[in-house]
Amino acid sequence: MVVAIIGLCLALIVWMVSFAVPLKLAGQAYLLIVILLAFRYWPPMMRWVASMPVAHRVVFGVLVGAMILGHYTLNSRTYFPYVAWEIFPFVREDDPVTCREFVATTIKGTKVRLLVEQLFPSIVQLMPVESLDDPRYFPPGTTEHLARVLAKAYNERHPDDPVWRVDLMALAVMLHPPAGESRGQPSCELLQRYDILSDQ
Repeated sequence: MVVAIIGLCLALIVWMVSFAVPLKLAGQAYLLIVILLAFRYWPPMMRWVASMPVAHRVVFGVLVGAMILGHYTLNSRTYFPYVAWEIFPFVREDDPVTCREFVATTIKGTKVRLLVEQLFPSIVQLMPVESLDDPRYFPPGTTEHLARVLAKAYNERHPDDPVWRVDLMALAVMLHPPAGESRGQPSCELLQRYDILSDQ
């Protein structure tokens, strides 16, 4: 009963604070509080820290402090690898939601989505495709270069049915369609087309 009351109180505090502080900051603060409480009151954590030599504690403390400060910079590109935890930091209010995607056509006419995470499993694409056209972060032609690299990686794995064309598509999905209508398939718009076989 006591645990339930404490949980409800904490949930109420989190709910109230979220109105005054951005979610990305509030969420990091809550997590930081949990970590600090673990260092202070959780026996396994206390024993682990106590067993470390003093010099190791200092290094560990500096790294954790840098990580915490990095979270509050909200500038991932400047302070990498000490970056903000921005996994689902806000609610998407724009409707429809749009994104860009590479859709390839093979010699046999098959349509294939070219995804960085599938062709290069060790790489996680943090920046959306539409940001590749932003001159503040990427040089001109980055989108086309990525399309050709993805097509080359796909062709190396499928030499019997290689990609000959890559289309950059803009997809739009209605999150809240009008009453009586379903979301259905996303609408697609062709933005750019890249001829792949002409380079080989």
